[in-house]
Amino acid sequence: MGISLDEYKKNRTILINQIDEYTEILSEMKLEDEYEKMTNYKREVLTNNFQLVVVGEFSRGKSTFINALLGEKILPSSAKPTTTILNKIVYNADSLIKLHFHYEKSPAQIITDSDFASLIAPMDPVQGDSFSEKEYETRVDYLKTIQYAEIGRDLEICKSGVEIIDTPGTNDLDPVREQITNTIIPKSDAAILLLSAVKILSESELSLLRDRLLANDIQKIFIVVNFKDALESKEDEEKVRTFAYEHLKDILNDPRIYMVSAKQALNARRKEKGEQVKSPRGRPITVWDFEETGFMELEKSLEEFLQYERGAIKLLKPLQRLSMSINELNNKHIAFEKKVLNAKVVNLKEKVKNFRPKVKQAEKSGAETLKKISREIKKEEDSFIEWYRRELQKITETAMETFDQFRHIEIHEISSRIEAAIAPLEKAIFESKKTKIMDIAINSVKRGTKDFSEQWGILEDDLLNLTEPTDDESLYPKIYKEKSNQPSIFDEIYDELGQAWTNSNSLLGQVGIGIGYVANTLAYGITSLFKWGLSIWTGDDEKSRFRADLSNQFNLSNKQKAISAKVEYESISLGIQKKYKAIVKQQVKQVELQLEQLLKTTGLEENEIKKRLEIIKRREYRLRDISSTLESLNDKVNQQSKGKVGVS
Repeated sequence: MGISLDEYKKNRTILINQIDEYTEILSEMKLEDEYEKMTNYKREVLTNNFQLVVVGEFSRGKSTFINALLGEKILPSSAKPTTTILNKIVYNADSLIKLHFHYEKSPAQIITDSDFASLIAPMDPVQGDSFSEKEYETRVDYLKTIQYAEIGRDLEICKSGVEIIDTPGTNDLDPVREQITNTIIPKSDAAILLLSAVKILSESELSLLRDRLLANDIQKIFIVVNFKDALESKEDEEKVRTFAYEHLKDILNDPRIYMVSAKQALNARRKEKGEQVKSPRGRPITVWDFEETGFMELEKSLEEFLQYERGAIKLLKPLQRLSMSINELNNKHIAFEKKVLNAKVVNLKEKVKNFRPKVKQAEKSGAETLKKISREIKKEEDSFIEWYRRELQKITETAMETFDQFRHIEIHEISSRIEAAIAPLEKAIFESKKTKIMDIAINSVKRGTKDFSEQWGILEDDLLNLTEPTDDESLYPKIYKEKSNQPSIFDEIYDELGQAWTNSNSLLGQVGIGIGYVANTLAYGITSLFKWGLSIWTGDDEKSRFRADLSNQFNLSNKQKAISAKVEYESISLGIQKKYKAIVKQQVKQVELQLEQLLKTTGLEENEIKKRLEIIKRREYRLRDISSTLESLNDKVNQQSKGKVGVS
């Protein structure tokens, strides 16, 4: 029952087995840095779960929908707009709820289920009672400090490696939308946009879909219409489906729409577990067959999408990394060792002694290059921040101009107009910001490392020339002869930069991308103007006050976002420097190891040389077998990703 990812897990097991076989070879060869790198890749593969995010406006039955996916009541459905937080449901053998906070020095806090329920569904304050209102306000302020709640359960769907992300409900002009679309959606494997069959496709939902979600990745979005149990007939259900299709077909290009009843699906699953499903008054409830709820079709599509298309993406990257590492091992270490064992040794000790200062000089040049990279990135920082502030100000001006243009209509309608006007601008500035930081970082690294990369290439050639050439041409790998085709030793930095905004496992992702924190803390700024007391903003004087408050909120938002962008920029710079140091250290260590190999061969007898060559030959066979298995697995997951896509 539910989503199964058996085929993906089989493929992942094959990959893990090949990594284990390869790391055993690396351990034998005492290549500690590469061994550690492959161990980290293995850890990434094992912990790289599928994230399924559920997005929707308030009153769309989101909590019940997620509970139905999980097969039990986990999320309370009585939370209010001001008390909703981000929830992440994950696998844990023992049930727990752990609160994670924005402030990184605040330790995570484990709370009980009842405490969690009262936290996000507190009793309403007594109007006019200052103590009650103050207590409620204190609870809401505390919620602002929570980054997300981790809900651990022993659930089959989560045991398969699926994490369910329950996002706060969104409405017009809601900064939570910015957090969801810029931070959460890009890191997720699939997103479900939950709509209501009794109020199908509001203008704000179309805006959320068109201007926010689709700009990320159309193949991640599943359109699900809830509350089909509230419709009176199949004809009504078809009318809702047709209405949704007609309004979405130009946006989504022949969309597939899933009609479901989350309440009935949850009841059906509770009944399957042997529970007696009753109303709050204790009366028996008529429970639909699970097939009638619409969940079976939806879950099958989700399963195919996650298992094949997203599963392929999750495996292809580590597959490529492992294959590249094996090629490098063959072309550098093993080829070098074979060459050394077969080479003529002439004044080798003296040559090694004279060569070591070159290594020290290269190491020194590496340190100077690091300073150059740091200066290059720092030089661009002020102009980048100034550009970002100007773009944010354009959004504020657009919002104010839209307000003035539609001042004559109701406030909630004005908010929809403003949302529609600024949403494309916010998405564009977010993408432009990423692109600018990436371009600055990559160009700074390329300019800074140009001379050093050339120097290092000469050093590697000189290392090969320490021994006299042999008659066996195969002992000279092309990677050394054709330097123009050789990848840069700093390509790992560019790879890390590409993953920084979408992969929290990457080094740059770990050092800190700041937008999520700011977006979440702002959710209680502009949003609060629309969620409480909208009825008071009716006359011209009230609208003038509202406009002033709106302008102040946008200005505050811009200041906080500029601070966040600066932290983000500096975090990327620090991440690059850390990665650069690690690469240079690894390269120097590798050369030192090869020099030691050279010296150890000086006094070897012929029979010992033959033994070592035989060991190398066996390793080459093992590597060939691993490469063959990886090639077959690569073909398999590529075929699966092309032939099995369950989303539209």
